[in-house]
Amino acid sequence: MVGANLATNYAGALYMKLISYIIRHIIPISLLAALGVGIYTAATPPPSSRIDGMGIDLLSSPPLTTEAVEGQLNAIQQSGAKYVRIEMNWSLIESTQDVYDWSSVLPLDLFFSSAQARGLQSVAVVTGFPVYLTATGLPLDQQTIGLRWEKFIRAALDHFGDQVNYWEIGDQINSSNSARSLAQSDPAFYSKMLKAAGKIIKNADPNDQVWMGSLVSATANNCAVNPLSFLLEVNAAKAWSMADAVTYQPRRGATAPEMPTEPSSDQGCNASVATSSASLSAEVQSVQDLARQLGGKPLYITGLAWSPEELVSLQNGRAIDVNTLQSDLLVRASIMLTGADAVPLVFWQVDPLNQPQAVTSLSDLSASIVNSKSLGQIQGQSGSVQEFRFQKGPDLTILAWRSQDGDTPQPVAFSNLGTKFITAYSTDVLGLDKAYGTVIQVDGTGNSIIMLNERPVIFITKTGSWDEQIKASVTNQVELWRLDLQDAIARGLGHLKAIFTQWLDGLFTRAKDSAVDWGSEKIKDMLN
Repeated sequence: MVGANLATNYAGALYMKLISYIIRHIIPISLLAALGVGIYTAATPPPSSRIDGMGIDLLSSPPLTTEAVEGQLNAIQQSGAKYVRIEMNWSLIESTQDVYDWSSVLPLDLFFSSAQARGLQSVAVVTGFPVYLTATGLPLDQQTIGLRWEKFIRAALDHFGDQVNYWEIGDQINSSNSARSLAQSDPAFYSKMLKAAGKIIKNADPNDQVWMGSLVSATANNCAVNPLSFLLEVNAAKAWSMADAVTYQPRRGATAPEMPTEPSSDQGCNASVATSSASLSAEVQSVQDLARQLGGKPLYITGLAWSPEELVSLQNGRAIDVNTLQSDLLVRASIMLTGADAVPLVFWQVDPLNQPQAVTSLSDLSASIVNSKSLGQIQGQSGSVQEFRFQKGPDLTILAWRSQDGDTPQPVAFSNLGTKFITAYSTDVLGLDKAYGTVIQVDGTGNSIIMLNERPVIFITKTGSWDEQIKASVTNQVELWRLDLQDAIARGLGHLKAIFTQWLDGLFTRAKDSAVDWGSEKIKDMLN
């Protein structure tokens, strides 16, 4: 009994010494870690109230030849788009284990180098699954897939790291599209792949951005998991911090962007959000709200499109062709997203070679709103008139249309214009030159009556007196410089953040090993 009491007392003393050791050696490290919070906060790019830009999504119309690459990139450059989204398919690139053919189907080497030469930002969307893993017929475990996945991401960074700064992990990740979703719509498995890829990418270049793969609407016909539920499960799996942005693909069927859409037949996808009564703007707002609550991630729109069948359905009763209708819908949706929801980046899913009218509309829209501030939705919260305003220095841009009555024009009242006239442009003219515009007078009270139908119109004017316009121009330029400076500082601090993280990881590892060694020696002493 006495021996047992002595052993118990000795074990208790050992336990207290171990706690004391942890307090003296481990907790000071946590205080050092707290010092890094400022670095982490400062290294996060500051949120901007500006519209960052427009992009073109080539996942459905990839360039398959050298000629197509140059032609598409020329058209994208002319459109004013800053970003281009293209697939990096793991299945096609690594068809044989450890053999990487980066231009097996898509000429990715040429594409990324040519895009970079034109000043375009490439977003590499990593999709697919290596077929050779299933060739053995043996069941696959996530650990095996994870090891191959990490090796592929490292190889991609080694090959394209100087040309690609944006990496999107998967596409339609909550859908039944297994060829693109990476993890078969399993949020827990996807979280593991996101964390692994994010850590490798940030270690290689802390200023590279990692985007979460695009979520599809709960109303999409291939939705497998509600997008809000998917985000919550990614957050629960501790993978939220690995993504710099959330991306979202609206899939709403043959529905105009202002109108409600029908719910999906999959009840699981409709479990968390009542999309049957939501406009496009309201649908996206629900995802934005959750992203902000979970940690302030920006939300970008990818793959904005209507299928040919949906366009034909929406064309019924209209006197315009399908290509014009497509361009109008893309403009209307983009204005709703940037103007009402303040989405900073929208990708159009169009073929820049075979859909020139859409490219022209994108060019006009980019010239109108990129680097501007949204003043919000002026009309349209109720009723059929949609009016949005944007300000860039002294330049005021208004985009407006009606959401019903087709091609029949109706009088619409504009107010609080603060100018003597505005110039109206169609959204598919060859540049916003005054030669293509129509001057509309504004009365002394700042009001004007304009005839509008469902086709969107761009109105441009300058506000204020000459001295006020000069002051607004200077203020606007200074703010743009400030944003550029903040971004440059964030990039520099990104490298410091990576160094601090690596040092802290090493410090924790050494402290842990030291504590384990010390504890092992004491346990040996007790047993001996």
